[in-house]
Amino acid sequence: MADDSDGRWSITGSIRVIGEEIAPTFFKFFAKLPKLAQRSIKLIIPFLFMLVITILPVDLDSQIKYALAVFVCISMLWTFGSLPLPVTALLVPVLLTFYGIFPTAEALMPFANPVVYLLMGGLIMAEAFRKHGLDRRLAYAIVSKSEGNLHLTLLTLMVVSAVLSMWISNTATVALLIPVVLGIASRAGEDKGRLSMQFLMGIGVGAAIGGMATITGSAPNAVASGLLANETPWTFIDWMKLGLPASIVILIISWQILIRAFPVGISFLELGAIKKELESMGPLRMGEKKTLFIFLPTVALWIAGADIGALFGFPASFMSAAIVALSASVLLFATRTLDWQDARTISWEIFLIVGAGLALGEGLDASGAADWIAGQLVSLTGGLSLIIIMLIVSLISVLLSNLMSNTATAAILVPILIGMSSTLMIDPKFLVLVCALSVSVSFITPIGTPPFTLIFSTGVLSRENIARGGLRITLPAVLIITVLTYLLVEFGLV
Repeated sequence: MADDSDGRWSITGSIRVIGEEIAPTFFKFFAKLPKLAQRSIKLIIPFLFMLVITILPVDLDSQIKYALAVFVCISMLWTFGSLPLPVTALLVPVLLTFYGIFPTAEALMPFANPVVYLLMGGLIMAEAFRKHGLDRRLAYAIVSKSEGNLHLTLLTLMVVSAVLSMWISNTATVALLIPVVLGIASRAGEDKGRLSMQFLMGIGVGAAIGGMATITGSAPNAVASGLLANETPWTFIDWMKLGLPASIVILIISWQILIRAFPVGISFLELGAIKKELESMGPLRMGEKKTLFIFLPTVALWIAGADIGALFGFPASFMSAAIVALSASVLLFATRTLDWQDARTISWEIFLIVGAGLALGEGLDASGAADWIAGQLVSLTGGLSLIIIMLIVSLISVLLSNLMSNTATAAILVPILIGMSSTLMIDPKFLVLVCALSVSVSFITPIGTPPFTLIFSTGVLSRENIARGGLRITLPAVLIITVLTYLLVEFGLV
C-alpha cells in the first residue's frame, strides 16, 4: 500500500499506484516505450481524432460535426487517462466555445447546475461525519449487533457500507471500513484469508450499491439527474423511488452470492474488541450531536421539502434539494461543527467533472449531435423491444464503467441516450436511469471505481478474486436494474 511521507496510509496514493499497476496494456510495443512517449501518444491521439472529424468531408451539419469532434476527443482523453479527469473537464467549455457551439456564458452555465451544489452539500456533510467520528461509531454500533454470526456480520457490514455511501463518499466509506473488516477477520484463525476476501468484497459492493440509492450517493447519479432534469420534472425523491428499492434488492442478493463465492469453515466469531472500541467512544460528543442535529432535518427536507415549504408558505425554489444542501453546509460552519480547514480535504475536483459532463451533454443536445448518434443507434437496434434495448444499454454501461471512470461513462452515454429516447419517442427515464444505475455496478475490475481499487490495494484480493465474485453479482444486478426500471417507469411510479 502507498504511504505518505509521515508513514500513514494514503488513499489517493493507493489509487494512483494500483491504477498504474493494473492499467491494461494492449500493445507490447507501446508498453516498451518510455513513460514520456506513452503519455505523449495518449495525449496526441485524441486531438488528432478531433482534427480529422473536424475536417472530414461528410454530409453533416457543421455544428453536429464539431460537437462530435469534441465528444470523441473528450471521451478518448477520459478513457486513456491522458490528463487528470478534472483537467479534461476544464477542457470541455474551452472546446465548446472554440467551435462556436456555445458562447462563454452558456458553456460555463452547467458548472453552476443545482445538482452540482447538491453534491457539494453532500460532501461537506460527509466531512462532518468523518471529522467527528460519527461514521466509525455507526459502523461499530451496527456490526456489534450481529453477535459474531458471520453471515449476519457480513450483512451488517454491507448495510453499514451502503447506508454511509448514500450520504457520504463511497471511497471514504470503504477506507473507513477496511481496517474494521481486517481487524474482525484477523480473529478467524485459518479462515482469516477467506473471511477477509468475503468481507472486503462485501463492503465494496455495499458502498457501490448504497451509492445508487440517492443523487448525492455518487457523481454519475448527479450527472444523470442534472441532464434528466432538463428533459422532465425530476427531484431528489424521484431518484430514491427507484434507487432505494434497487439497492435493497441487489444488496440482499449480493449478500447471498458472496457467502457462496467465498465460503469459510466457521460460522461464529468473537467481536469483543469491536464492542470495547464502541464503549471507549463513550456517549455522543458535542460535534456528533451537532452533526446529527443538522443532518437529520436535511435528509427530511431533501425528501419532503416541497410539501413542508408549501405548508409554511415558502417559495418552492427555497426548498429545492440544492438550496437545502447549501443551507445545511452554512449551518455546519456557523455552528463550528466544521471550519474551513476541514473543507480543504474535500475532493472539490468532482464538481468540475460533473459540470463538464453536464456541459458536454448540453453541447451534444444543442448541436443536434446527440439526436444524430441516437438515430444511428436506433437503426442498429432495429425493431427490438424496449426492455431488450434497456438490457443492452445496461450491459454497455457496465462494460465501460469497468474499464474507465463510471462518472465519465455516465457523462458520455447519458446525452446520447436522451437523444435516443427522443428518436424512439419514449420517456427518457427508461434509458437514462438504467444507464445511471448500471455504471455503479463496477465490480469486475479494480479500476472501475476507487473503492474497489482500495480493496485491491490491501493485497488480500487478486484481480481473479474480484472478477470471479464481481461477475456473479453483476449479471443478476443488471437484470434487476433493467426490470425494476422498466416496471417503475412504465407504471408511472418514477
